[in-house]
Amino acid sequence: MIASVLLLAATVLLTITTISGNSFRARTREQYTQAMSSNVSNAISVVSRMDSVTVSTTSQRLGVIRQYVYAMEQVNRISIQMFGEGQGRYVPDDAFTALYQDLDNYETLVQSAKSSTVETRELLITHLKLVQGYITGTLVS
Repeated sequence: MIASVLLLAATVLLTITTISGNSFRARTREQYTQAMSSNVSNAISVVSRMDSVTVSTTSQRLGVIRQYVYAMEQVNRISIQMFGEGQGRYVPDDAFTALYQDLDNYETLVQSAKSSTVETRELLITHLKLVQGYITGTLVS
Protein backbone atom coordinates (compact mmCIF):
# COMPACT_ATOMS: atom_id res chain seq x y z
CA MET A 1 0.00 0.00 0.00
CA ILE A 2 2.71 2.50 1.01
CA ALA A 3 4.77 1.44 -1.99
CA SER A 4 1.79 2.14 -4.27
CA VAL A 5 1.31 5.61 -2.79
CA LEU A 6 5.03 6.38 -3.16
CA LEU A 7 5.00 5.11 -6.75
CA LEU A 8 1.93 7.22 -7.52
CA ALA A 9 3.54 10.30 -5.92
CA ALA A 10 6.76 9.74 -7.89
CA THR A 11 4.78 9.37 -11.12
CA VAL A 12 2.85 12.58 -10.47
CA LEU A 13 6.07 14.44 -9.63
CA LEU A 14 7.79 13.14 -12.77
CA THR A 15 4.80 14.14 -14.91
CA ILE A 16 4.77 17.66 -13.46
CA THR A 17 8.52 18.00 -14.01
CA THR A 18 8.23 16.80 -17.60
CA ILE A 19 5.37 19.19 -18.36
CA SER A 20 7.30 22.08 -16.81
CA GLY A 21 10.39 21.18 -18.84
CA ASN A 22 8.45 20.97 -22.07
CA SER A 23 6.75 24.29 -21.36
CA PHE A 24 10.12 25.91 -20.65
CA ARG A 25 11.58 24.54 -23.90
CA ALA A 26 8.59 25.79 -25.90
CA ARG A 27 8.77 29.28 -24.36
CA THR A 28 12.53 29.42 -24.90
CA ARG A 29 12.19 28.36 -28.53
CA GLU A 30 9.49 31.00 -29.03
CA GLN A 31 11.75 33.70 -27.55
CA TYR A 32 14.64 32.63 -29.79
CA THR A 33 12.36 32.78 -32.83
CA GLN A 34 11.18 36.26 -31.85
CA ALA A 35 14.77 37.45 -31.38
CA MET A 36 15.82 36.04 -34.75
CA SER A 37 12.78 37.53 -36.51
CA SER A 38 13.29 40.92 -34.90
CA ASN A 39 16.98 41.07 -35.82
CA VAL A 40 16.49 40.07 -39.44
CA SER A 41 13.54 42.47 -39.85
CA ASN A 42 15.57 45.32 -38.37
CA ALA A 43 18.53 44.53 -40.62
CA ILE A 44 16.30 44.47 -43.71
CA SER A 45 14.76 47.77 -42.65
CA VAL A 46 18.15 49.46 -42.29
CA VAL A 47 19.39 48.15 -45.65
CA SER A 48 16.15 49.17 -47.36
CA ARG A 49 16.56 52.74 -46.14
CA MET A 50 20.14 52.99 -47.37
CA ASP A 51 20.75 55.01 -50.49
CA SER A 52 22.29 53.53 -53.60
CA VAL A 53 25.03 56.12 -53.31
CA THR A 54 27.47 56.33 -50.47
CA VAL A 55 26.70 58.90 -47.79
CA SER A 56 28.51 59.77 -44.60
CA THR A 57 26.38 57.41 -42.48
CA THR A 58 26.75 54.32 -44.69
CA SER A 59 29.64 52.80 -42.72
CA GLN A 60 27.77 53.36 -39.47
CA ARG A 61 24.66 51.68 -40.87
CA LEU A 62 26.74 48.75 -42.09
CA GLY A 63 28.05 48.40 -38.53
CA VAL A 64 24.49 48.30 -37.20
CA ILE A 65 23.54 45.63 -39.75
CA ARG A 66 26.64 43.64 -38.80
CA GLN A 67 25.46 43.74 -35.15
CA TYR A 68 22.06 42.35 -36.16
CA VAL A 69 23.74 39.56 -38.15
CA TYR A 70 26.07 38.77 -35.24
CA ALA A 71 23.11 38.64 -32.82
CA MET A 72 21.28 36.21 -35.12
CA GLU A 73 24.37 34.06 -35.42
CA GLN A 74 24.73 33.87 -31.63
CA VAL A 75 21.05 33.01 -31.06
CA ASN A 76 21.37 30.36 -33.76
CA ARG A 77 24.39 28.83 -31.99
CA ILE A 78 22.76 28.92 -28.56
CA SER A 79 19.61 27.33 -29.98
CA ILE A 80 21.66 24.53 -31.56
CA GLN A 81 23.42 23.92 -28.25
CA MET A 82 20.13 23.83 -26.37
CA PHE A 83 17.90 21.92 -28.78
CA GLY A 84 20.39 20.03 -30.97
CA GLU A 85 21.31 20.41 -34.61
CA GLY A 86 18.00 19.20 -36.01
CA GLN A 87 15.56 21.30 -34.01
CA GLY A 88 17.86 24.10 -32.89
CA ARG A 89 19.27 25.37 -36.17
CA TYR A 90 17.43 28.30 -37.68
CA VAL A 91 19.92 29.28 -40.35
CA PRO A 92 22.78 27.39 -42.02
CA ASP A 93 26.30 28.66 -41.33
CA ASP A 94 26.94 29.47 -44.98
CA ALA A 95 24.10 32.01 -44.90
CA PHE A 96 25.96 33.95 -42.20
CA THR A 97 29.18 33.64 -44.20
CA ALA A 98 27.40 35.15 -47.22
CA LEU A 99 26.00 38.02 -45.13
CA TYR A 100 29.42 38.88 -43.69
CA GLN A 101 30.93 38.73 -47.17
CA ASP A 102 28.20 41.08 -48.47
CA LEU A 103 28.91 43.50 -45.62
CA ASP A 104 32.67 43.36 -46.26
CA ASN A 105 32.15 43.96 -49.99
CA TYR A 106 29.79 46.84 -49.26
CA GLU A 107 32.30 48.41 -46.88
CA THR A 108 35.04 48.10 -49.51
CA LEU A 109 32.83 49.90 -52.04
CA VAL A 110 32.04 52.61 -49.50
CA GLN A 111 35.72 53.16 -48.73
CA SER A 112 36.70 53.33 -52.39
CA ALA A 113 33.75 55.58 -53.28
CA LYS A 114 34.36 54.73 -56.93
CA SER A 115 31.42 52.57 -57.83
CA SER A 116 27.74 52.17 -57.17
CA THR A 117 26.60 50.05 -54.27
CA VAL A 118 23.28 49.09 -55.88
CA GLU A 119 24.22 45.49 -56.76
CA THR A 120 25.83 44.80 -53.39
CA ARG A 121 22.90 46.35 -51.55
CA GLU A 122 20.42 44.21 -53.49
CA LEU A 123 22.50 41.09 -52.82
CA LEU A 124 22.57 41.91 -49.11
CA ILE A 125 18.78 42.37 -49.06
CA THR A 126 18.34 39.08 -50.95
CA HIS A 127 20.52 37.21 -48.48
CA LEU A 128 18.72 38.78 -45.51
CA LYS A 129 15.36 37.75 -46.98
CA LEU A 130 16.65 34.20 -47.42
CA VAL A 131 17.65 34.19 -43.75
CA GLN A 132 14.18 35.49 -42.92
CA GLY A 133 12.75 32.54 -44.88
CA TYR A 134 14.82 30.09 -42.82
CA ILE A 135 13.66 31.69 -39.58
CA THR A 136 9.98 31.67 -40.51
CA GLY A 137 10.22 28.12 -41.86
CA THR A 138 9.45 29.08 -45.44
CA LEU A 139 12.88 27.73 -46.38
CA VAL A 140 14.48 24.64 -44.87
CA SER A 141 18.22 24.47 -44.30
